[in-house]
Amino acid sequence: MDAREVPSSQMGEELLREISEKYLLPFFSGATIGNSLSSTQFDRTTAFLDPQTIAFKAHKSDPYRLLFRRDQPFAQKEDTAREARVIEAFVSLLGRMSNELQGSLKDDLLSTFQRRVVAEASTEPGEGDNLLKLIDQMALWASRLYEGAPITSAIAIDPEVQGSRTLPLSSIAGEDFFAVLSNGIDSMLTLSRQLNLTGHIVLDSSPSEGGYCPWRYTAIAKWTSSGKGRIAVVLNRLGEILIFRDGQLLFARRGGNWHFLTHAPVLRQMAVPKTEAIRQAIYETALDASFARTGACIGVIASRRAHMANDMIAEADILAAMQTSKSKALAKIIAGKKFHELDRTLRQELVAIDGATVIDHQGNIVSVGAILKLRGGSTSGGRTAAAKQLADLGMGVKVSQDGGITGFRRDTSTEGSERLAFRVM
Repeated sequence: MDAREVPSSQMGEELLREISEKYLLPFFSGATIGNSLSSTQFDRTTAFLDPQTIAFKAHKSDPYRLLFRRDQPFAQKEDTAREARVIEAFVSLLGRMSNELQGSLKDDLLSTFQRRVVAEASTEPGEGDNLLKLIDQMALWASRLYEGAPITSAIAIDPEVQGSRTLPLSSIAGEDFFAVLSNGIDSMLTLSRQLNLTGHIVLDSSPSEGGYCPWRYTAIAKWTSSGKGRIAVVLNRLGEILIFRDGQLLFARRGGNWHFLTHAPVLRQMAVPKTEAIRQAIYETALDASFARTGACIGVIASRRAHMANDMIAEADILAAMQTSKSKALAKIIAGKKFHELDRTLRQELVAIDGATVIDHQGNIVSVGAILKLRGGSTSGGRTAAAKQLADLGMGVKVSQDGGITGFRRDTSTEGSERLAFRVM
């Protein structure tokens, strides 16, 4: 046997690393595949080594495990959106494909591999194939127009409801009318576990509702939390495919790449403000700005850094100073409410204003649309440079025009410098 060959019940380290870097890492912004560790058949195929490192291999018999690492700690076991679940689905699929991956069809098999990982990680064991069919239907619609406009849709699977056997998804999805029977925001079609049509639902949402999802999809996300095993798949006007389960956004396909969203670890990495309700409002607003494609820059002033704010924010931009028509109008609209007390729609509209939205550690809104006094020598883009500078006050969050969310915190080891706190998509 050639020295490079491995038994069919094993996967070579070089092949696993190649596949992982190409198809696993894109799910997780900021993650890396590190060195390998020796392993025995008694080691689990996926296991935590520490809060920021997961070891994995394709087969129990593989004599090594690769190390998957990210600077922000992974989600805890009780979190619905946890990285380990995605890695377990990845490993399970690879294990079943090992023999085929040794041959000439490897690239063909892997070209659609990510969507299989998404389907398996989003469902209960053995139910990934049905979700995969629904994902593929949305991907097909994403490439088409209906009367000259992009198709938007929402279709959900409710395993506790019986559908019509004479109306399976496979027979009605090809009909033009089916693609426009839901708007992808507050109405959706529903299917049974077997993908038979069960009906149509019109949903209701409040602009003040919270949740780990973009506000415009809170009604759909909330529906998934109201029954066991419910999953909803949304196709939006930008051709993005979103998957919701247990009341939150789990996966998003943007620009042809799938992203996994893990929410609770991001809130923990923020650290400031100490009040979790404020941190959650900031994160929710960042998601809202991301999927509205407005971009945003949000800063938080830590309790002991308030004296530094005036050196960064012009007095004319401080709402309490009431020096300009803009500050007076915004103060009137905000009406003394704290950031987390405002409706999500208003929060999104505030952060969409060009410039930085800055709040203090208690949630009081200090400025909206502020043009910061940036330190010299900045080589970053405008929002990135502003978010990094705001980190010196406590925390800075940048939402880019393409939807990526990056958070920076003050580096306590070096005055005037910042470090990456979290990255989403």
